Amino acid sequence: MNILIADDNLPSRVLLAKLLSKLGYGVTMASDGKEAWDIIQKSNINFVITDWIMPEMDGLELCKRIRSADLSHYVYIVILTSKEEKSEMIEGLEAGADDFIVKPCDRDELFVKIRIGERILQLEKSKEEQNRKLADTYAAIKKDLEAAAKIQLSLLPKSDAMISGVEFDWLFMPAAFMAGDIFNYFWLVDDHIGFYLLDVAGHGIPSALLSITLSRYLSPVDNQDSPLKKFLIIPPYYEYTRPKDVVEDLNQRFQASDDSMQYFTMVYGVINARTGQVNITQAGHPSPIKIEKNGSTSFIGSGGFPVGIFPDATYEENEFYLESGDRFILYSDGIIECPNDKGITFSTERFVEIIKKNKGLPLHDLITDVEKNLKEWKGGGEFDDDISLLAFEMK
Repeated sequence: MNILIADDNLPSRVLLAKLLSKLGYGVTMASDGKEAWDIIQKSNINFVITDWIMPEMDGLELCKRIRSADLSHYVYIVILTSKEEKSEMIEGLEAGADDFIVKPCDRDELFVKIRIGERILQLEKSKEEQNRKLADTYAAIKKDLEAAAKIQLSLLPKSDAMISGVEFDWLFMPAAFMAGDIFNYFWLVDDHIGFYLLDVAGHGIPSALLSITLSRYLSPVDNQDSPLKKFLIIPPYYEYTRPKDVVEDLNQRFQASDDSMQYFTMVYGVINARTGQVNITQAGHPSPIKIEKNGSTSFIGSGGFPVGIFPDATYEENEFYLESGDRFILYSDGIIECPNDKGITFSTERFVEIIKKNKGLPLHDLITDVEKNLKEWKGGGEFDDDISLLAFEMK
């Protein structure tokens, strides 16, 4: 280990250097605090023995400079002093000194003080290595989470899209890297389009993994195992599954275990793009909003049980019709329960007002305005819960 000696008295400096050399340490010498500070900034020296009283820069000022600097390593500081008063010792410690040696130096005392400093520096080095390992581990985890978040985003449908004369758009703002919310819309068979929005209870990776699993399960693939379609032996070879049957199937397959206690809320529905007939099943999710072309609004559905809690739960369907220019909006409770800096929630009433205000504007403008209002309401920082919204309009 290399020790820096800062002392304006040449004989004292040389004698101390010889003593340290005999003890097996490398030595660098400075004639005052200013020279010592210049050396510290240009080297990796981490042990300093400095005299208290020196010209240009004294030992206390050198301590303060070292402690206030953004050095890459810890510097252990021992002050040489002829002062033995308690108040002087406190002043030195407050300036940043680690220990004191009263002049003239005793060889054995000096050796003990240096060994104590070495042990502390070793502990600091070990802590720095652990912090670096933790930082590397966190960086790797963050990279993996970012990759997983991209996979989740890839599962979302195309925004601002049109299917059989029905326009779709959405808003998605996860509270963390990954979300427990997920949604989709898709062509089923003939003139029928399926859609859903679900919200897995909780936050973080477990909720996100279940939402991804559900997204894959609710994929309208053309095979006999799809829960969204029933296979026929005659054209058109498929018929869509009623929304209540889809939700009841999910409730049977995804019962929460005692370990995870994971359940989810959702709305699943089917639109007949030709007639405007819509059938939805609500499972513990906020009631979707129907907004007619003239601006009148109504909530569809009154609740239902969340999926995964009661094995024998049954579900109902709500049927209604949309005409040209009418809109239908599904959303997670992260929107209406979003708090501002005073703890006041965004509220259903405020959300409906924004929807009504944008009734004559394109659907994409509605989505943009909801996002803008939520961010302004939150006032910066991450959202406490996932934000998701799925909207469609009959053309």
